Amino acid sequence: MHSDGKRFNFRSNTAGGYTSPPSVDDKLTAVMSPDNLTVTGFTLYSAKNDRTESFDSSTGLLLSITERNGLTQKLTYSDGVSNDTTVSRFPASAPACANAHTGDVLPAGRLLCVTNHWGRQLQFKYDAKERIIEMIDPAKQSYLYEYDGPSGGCVPGNEKTRACAMDNLTKVTYPDGKSQTYFYNEASKINDGKICENTWTVIGNGFGHEVFSDLMTGLVDENDERHNSWTYDCAGRATSSQLGDGIEKVTLAYTDGVDASAAVTHYVGPAENVATTVRTFSKQYVQGIAKPTKIDAPCVECGTIAERAYDTVGNVTMTKDFNSNYSCFAYETSRSLQTKRVEGASTDACAPFLTAQTLALPLRKTTTAWHAKFSLPETIAEPKRITKYKYDASGNLLIKTEQATTDLTGAQGVSAPVTGSVRTWTYTYNSVGQVKTVTGPRTDIVDVTTYDYDPLTGYLVKVTNAAKHETTYGGYDAHGQVHTIRAHNGVTTTLSYSKRGWVESQIVTDGANTQATAQTTTYTYKPSGQVETVTFPDKSVTTYTYDAAQRLTSVANNRSESIVYTLDLTGNRIKEEVRDPNGNLARQITRTYDITGRLTSQTGAAQ
Repeated sequence: MHSDGKRFNFRSNTAGGYTSPPSVDDKLTAVMSPDNLTVTGFTLYSAKNDRTESFDSSTGLLLSITERNGLTQKLTYSDGVSNDTTVSRFPASAPACANAHTGDVLPAGRLLCVTNHWGRQLQFKYDAKERIIEMIDPAKQSYLYEYDGPSGGCVPGNEKTRACAMDNLTKVTYPDGKSQTYFYNEASKINDGKICENTWTVIGNGFGHEVFSDLMTGLVDENDERHNSWTYDCAGRATSSQLGDGIEKVTLAYTDGVDASAAVTHYVGPAENVATTVRTFSKQYVQGIAKPTKIDAPCVECGTIAERAYDTVGNVTMTKDFNSNYSCFAYETSRSLQTKRVEGASTDACAPFLTAQTLALPLRKTTTAWHAKFSLPETIAEPKRITKYKYDASGNLLIKTEQATTDLTGAQGVSAPVTGSVRTWTYTYNSVGQVKTVTGPRTDIVDVTTYDYDPLTGYLVKVTNAAKHETTYGGYDAHGQVHTIRAHNGVTTTLSYSKRGWVESQIVTDGANTQATAQTTTYTYKPSGQVETVTFPDKSVTTYTYDAAQRLTSVANNRSESIVYTLDLTGNRIKEEVRDPNGNLARQITRTYDITGRLTSQTGAAQ
């Protein structure tokens, strides 16, 4: 199962290997013992990002994740013998975790920590039901997780219902003590608050039928405001989604059938004068996966594409935008990597455009040749330019060249006549794949930038540019955030951070001028992370306010000057009011938008 929830089944074949599912380019391989008689593990290669995951053969547990450049994360599990991984762990070769899990000995196979190449760890603790209740980050800060709480329906009187046994995540508390709360199965959010079937068991106390106990219906953010709401029908299908105060609201109505469509209603315009657009979304199933095929008309959140077509493995072969412009696509069959793209066509007859050696504007063709092993381009030919890339055995880019061509449409691909000189960039790396030098295309200077790293932590410590100016970086914390930056002219910037990793202060000092006063800027934040105030070195203060959807609605300073933004339901600024220190209106701008979000008028002038 992938991190996005998709599950793929690989089947053994007569050749002794494993066959990937249709439309899946990942490769599963058995790792054999030296005598080639016993399977000792499995590796799963992800074609999309050239990542390799290693699994244990007997338990199926993920043991390591190795990136293209060789950097590896290792996973350590309980072995059922001791919670102290310095005593025993699985696998025995995995790193020991910094802390020992307290309480009863955990069953074998519980993830205790993940360790990266530099030794930094994420650690996990469990409750009696073996659910993760705490994650400890590299800075030893805790993230706490609660399950089946009151927001999931487990309230006094409901203890014997499914709401108390769903293992639904109902609360996350961050290192600064702020939290998000997740709601499930609120009765008002299921079938418009009406009972679906009288025979179904209703949890009560404001919560719906037990069958819907795992449907998330709301999120209250760190500001203690309702940030998201979702509703569902009696089949458990989502019927609406909105942010706080009805912002960005959409509703869905379904039709039945394998390739059935759905009607999506968008709520647009000012909150006091709401308009709606209803759009029909069609789909088809390719290899068991639903793919969008058509939207009948433009809308605010529909994007530019009206129609899509697919090949037998689910790659997009044609798109049509709402202006009836077509784009055509071709792919490398073994890895589903796009090899040709033609844009600006006036018909969906794609084959002639993709193979043509001559095209007329506005047609534009891009041709890509791919590395034999990695999902990395080796050559990209596009209108008026060919770019080539060369990599080392780890997939690190060594050389990049750009060459202008006379091919205005890109139809001739890599055979296009060239013109002018070649621009070249070269790169070198250290043993762990970090960039050491970048040599730019200029030939009139030594166009080299050099990067130095701490060999123990991997953190960047110095950058030297082509002019030999050095910038140094130091004081990194356990999150990898830099605290001190010193420029070549002696100016030093010192940064501090909150427990959530947000910049709290910036102090700039001039090392070349000891008489200069340090310039300090401080920041405060909303609990949900939006900047709330900025205090500048001259002690002036700018304050920012937001609505329930966390959208910026006003900016004010300590001189009583302000800007107030009025937003419509989709985030367009329909009014801006600028006031002077006396509260007088200095400028006002009003805007109107059509139902697809396009600006239709704007008025405004100084008062």
